[in-house]
Formats: sequence, C-alpha cells, structure tokens
Amino acid sequence: MQKSTLNRVNQGTARLVSHLKPLLTEPFFEETVAPVTLLPVEPLFQRKLFLKMAVADHREVFLQLMPATSDGSPINVRGRLKQLADGRYLLTAGKKSYFFALKQVRYIAG
Repeated sequence: MQKSTLNRVNQGTARLVSHLKPLLTEPFFEETVAPVTLLPVEPLFQRKLFLKMAVADHREVFLQLMPATSDGSPINVRGRLKQLADGRYLLTAGKKSYFFALKQVRYIAG
C-alpha cells in the first residue's frame, strides 16, 4: 500500500516538475521591448517651449528620447516632468524615472 501511494506521489511530482520546467527556465525579469518607430525630430525652439510649458503646468507628456550613448536605443515614455539643474530633466513614469538632457528629446507631445 505504501509503495502505490509513493508511486502516485512520485508521478504527481514528476508531472508538476515537467509542467513548471518551462516557467523556471525562462528569464524572470526580462522585459520584452517592442521596436520603436522613430518620430520626426521637432525643431529645437518647439521642444524648448513644450518642455517649459509641461514643467510649468505639471502636465503629463509623451516623449521619444534618444539614448545618451550609442549602446542604447530610442524609447517612448509618458510621465510628468521636473526641471533639474544644468539643463537636465526628470521624467517620472510610474515606478521608473528617466534623467535626460534637451539634446536627447526627439519628440514631445502633451
């Protein structure tokens, strides 16, 4: 009787492990990032004006940011802006924050 119970337990464990194996072998925190469609580069005066207005009015904005280095890729983000010292900005989007300079802004919309 004990052997048949152990056999059923072992079979159940084997089925559970085979079911969970794909879940355990995949990267846990991997983010899948869809390719970004490049938006047109807005004129510098327009980007400056929109950033100034967004900071003053505490608006939520959409930005397309170019990477600071050649290792990155453009990203689309939406959030609230704050202006920092030295012409840098902070965009807060949920639990993520992005620091950037004006030259990294490709596109901005309100």
